[in-house]
Amino acid sequence: MRTQNPLLSSGYFDYSPSQTPLDMIPSQFRVSSKPHTRTTPKIPAKVAPRPRPVHKRHPKPRLFDPFHDHSPLPVYLNQMHISQPTIANIEYALHHGWADKTLENYGSTVDRFLGFCTSEGIPPKFQLPADEFVLCAFAASSAGVHAGSTARNNIAALKAWHAAQNVEWNGGARLHYVLAGVENLAPETSKRPPRPPINATMLRALYDGLDFCNPRDVAIFAAATVCRSSRNKKSAILKLPRTKTKKGGETVVLVGQTSPLDPQIALDMHLRANVCDPGTSLFTFSSPNGPTILTKPKFLQRCNEIWTAAGYPRTTGHSFRIGGTTELLLAGVAPDVVKAMGRWSSNAFLRYWRSLEDLAPIHAKFIHAKS
Repeated sequence: MRTQNPLLSSGYFDYSPSQTPLDMIPSQFRVSSKPHTRTTPKIPAKVAPRPRPVHKRHPKPRLFDPFHDHSPLPVYLNQMHISQPTIANIEYALHHGWADKTLENYGSTVDRFLGFCTSEGIPPKFQLPADEFVLCAFAASSAGVHAGSTARNNIAALKAWHAAQNVEWNGGARLHYVLAGVENLAPETSKRPPRPPINATMLRALYDGLDFCNPRDVAIFAAATVCRSSRNKKSAILKLPRTKTKKGGETVVLVGQTSPLDPQIALDMHLRANVCDPGTSLFTFSSPNGPTILTKPKFLQRCNEIWTAAGYPRTTGHSFRIGGTTELLLAGVAPDVVKAMGRWSSNAFLRYWRSLEDLAPIHAKFIHAKS
């Protein structure tokens, strides 16, 4: 049975300026601030706890009446006499066009935009669908305060709302130049320094610092080596059932390396040391309390314990992608091959390039002689 994306069905993209006040919405249509699971108890409205304060990392869920808050069908669809099953299929596909976390962030942005319009006294008819002047004003509110990417992400969220509601998007050349101005006016404090890459020396330090008699450390080393790409011919295929951007899953190629940094050997060691059920997470490890999933915080905490003790700065998960990308490019692998191996569908991987002073000679030296 098909189910709608819970975030979309919770009204993240189903807002209209005439939203019903909270006290007029039936309790059965109010969205909880916590995700629902099969074990989540149903708390009666009279004894429900007070919601926690709104925080930018925990945006307030949008409340809506699913029977009265949908956008009407465009006139031309009514003239085509499109069947309800076909319309339902369109909505079903549209509801899965964005990642869940993206929808959550976009919903929060739409809330901030409406708050901005209210504070500026902008009439509802110019809010959603948004007039270009209003879009420019909202984008310009970040000038000299936030990074240009913040303003662009905010506008992207509003553009997605218009696409989801099937209404005209009025952003044009003026908005383009306003966003460029916000980018140029971004303060230095809003710019984060580039994340450092995880290199082979750091992986060797990790290998030396881990305890391979500990099943958790065996799983950590396997995860660390699998995070990085490589270039040798010997390879294995790892099928991921679901990723952040691909709900249908993706395929990762593990390529052999010089021991002890070979991801295939590390993964084989992990699977032998941590015998778990096929349905569990790949990097589940054995512990006194039974099988335990290796989470990202646990993984990074252990890695940083070893690296900081060795004099390296603390790193994040993106540093593995950055390190793998840089290592491949330094080895002379063509950028388009690196892009394919990293499963990038756009040129976003350019943000992961490091050591350009070393990369340029490798890929651009004596280009006329090669021709």
